[in-house]
Amino acid sequence: MKKVKSVYKSLKATPLLVLLALTVTAVSCGPSEEAEVSSSEAISVNLQQAALQTVPASYRFSGKVKSDNTVRLSTKVSGKIVQLSVEEGDYVSKGETLVRIKDDNLQAQKTQVEAGLSEARASLANTEKNYERMKALFEKESATQKELDDITTQYEMSKAKVQSLEAKLAEIRDMIDYTDLQAPFNGYVVSKMASEGDLAGPGQPLLSIEKETVMKVVVTVPETQISLFNPKDTVTFDVRAVGKMNIQGVVASINPSGNPASRQFSVEISIPDLSQMQGLKSGMFAEVGLLSSGDQKITVPETAIVERGQLTGIYTLNSNSEAVLRWVRLGDKNNGTVEILSGLAPGESFVASYEGAIREGQKVNVQ
Repeated sequence: MKKVKSVYKSLKATPLLVLLALTVTAVSCGPSEEAEVSSSEAISVNLQQAALQTVPASYRFSGKVKSDNTVRLSTKVSGKIVQLSVEEGDYVSKGETLVRIKDDNLQAQKTQVEAGLSEARASLANTEKNYERMKALFEKESATQKELDDITTQYEMSKAKVQSLEAKLAEIRDMIDYTDLQAPFNGYVVSKMASEGDLAGPGQPLLSIEKETVMKVVVTVPETQISLFNPKDTVTFDVRAVGKMNIQGVVASINPSGNPASRQFSVEISIPDLSQMQGLKSGMFAEVGLLSSGDQKITVPETAIVERGQLTGIYTLNSNSEAVLRWVRLGDKNNGTVEILSGLAPGESFVASYEGAIREGQKVNVQ
């Protein structure tokens, strides 16, 4: 009875075992056959050989439009500002009086010195006559050496006094000139640092004037790229605020001393074509473009690059004409090509383009 039950159990389990065996067989056979079929289907590819090429490097630098001639008006005298009627943004003409400082004290000093100078000149004229007369008498031995020496001393002192007063008067007149500050050229007021009623002091800036039309571009360049700029080099820049693109400029100067904090250098770019300056305003943003001869690099078409998540690769071929995916590290992109930093050496062949889908181990036909 026990034997019968054992046989029954065996027969009952047989269908389950058969089904499991069939399933395992199907799983093990199906994908390998599919892979074999897929990999046996050769696709056409375009094969290229990696080579070092000189790739021009493109750089962009930010800067500002500035006036090529900016002047700060200041005075040499102390006094109350009695006229300063211009405002920031006002247009001024050359010779126009912009600032007037009260000069009552200077005018009084001028009057006093002029009076003293008039007396000194009269005294000098009289002393000069006495000197000439005494010199003639001395030559005739009608006057002593002491008498000649005394009149000579008086004469020299009179001349020195006149010269001193003339210098003093010239100084006062120069100071008076600085009580009326005029525009040195046609331009715009870009900064106003004082107002009517304020007390002005020697050397104190009162107004800043920028010359009309003559503009330049100033850019800051990192120390690692300052060697790209040379005096008289031609560059181009854009001022998008006024829709001006590819304006031609010339490197006018390079500051030999960089900013120690930012390690950047200032480069000034002049604009030879005055017509290109129309519409440009001081303070506008400018972007300077520069091309260098570049370095030797390996570049491939962007169509050759394969992306797998965060990884990038390129297909090469083995000795059996099968596709082999190789991971590479990419650099800059430029006009449909991309730089290969590592993973592909000069002289190695790679799949530049292909028709259809391609996968690891794929048979290929080289066009």
